[in-house]
Amino acid sequence: MTDDYGKVIAEVGGPVDECGVCLAIYGEDLDPDELTALLDCQPTHAHRRGDRKGPRSAPFKQGAWLLERRGEPPDTADTLTRRILQSVPADPALWSQLSDRFVIQMRYGIHMSGWNQGLGLSADLVAWIARLHASLEFDIYAYGDEDEA
Repeated sequence: MTDDYGKVIAEVGGPVDECGVCLAIYGEDLDPDELTALLDCQPTHAHRRGDRKGPRSAPFKQGAWLLERRGEPPDTADTLTRRILQSVPADPALWSQLSDRFVIQMRYGIHMSGWNQGLGLSADLVAWIARLHASLEFDIYAYGDEDEA
């Protein structure tokens, strides 16, 4: 969008500036080593209930096993999600068992500075996520012009 003098005053539309995607598995009795073996994949981060992020931080209230990917265009949320899902087994019986014991989420961190930026997930990818018994979680970070007062 431009003003009457041709100066760009806003960019509208297009892909988000950055996207982070995370397969997150949470549970009070989660053992990261057990999940790593079951999924035959190393997590980006994992911890047990009671572990601490640092010596002064509070203990975690539940365990977590996290596999993350981040990207900027031309990487899309769809592409990043596929990379994650291709890293873990597709066995529906395994995911059904895991969902009986743990909370499974596909988490999206969406960073954008323009208006009306977005992302999409294809129908086959949404079906793939559903076979994991995973919910979809979105954290949206919209940055404005910090210089305006």
